[in-house]
Amino acid sequence: MATPDPASAHPAEHTGHLQPNMLCLRADITSSTFSSLSAGHSIIAASTFFNTVFHRTNFESAQFNACEFDGAVLENCSLRAVQLRNCDVEGLVIDGINIGSLLKLLVVR
Repeated sequence: MATPDPASAHPAEHTGHLQPNMLCLRADITSSTFSSLSAGHSIIAASTFFNTVFHRTNFESAQFNACEFDGAVLENCSLRAVQLRNCDVEGLVIDGINIGSLLKLLVVR
């Protein structure tokens, strides 16, 4: 009988190739948790992060194009200099404040 590989003891823990300066296309991530991920200066496009938690994640200067973050939670993350363009922000909550509702009141279309 073969001895189990200690590296495979936790198959849910992945230390793959998520890294800064990456190009990520058509990722389909559901109900996952990323912790201490560094993906700065990356381009993420046409991807879905449904009900995904990002904890202490660095997306410095990253670009998200045509991505969905429905139900996602970003906690203890830096969002300095973040720009949202042509985004559906209905239900967007920041520190308990429903920003989506406030923007509806402020923006006249």
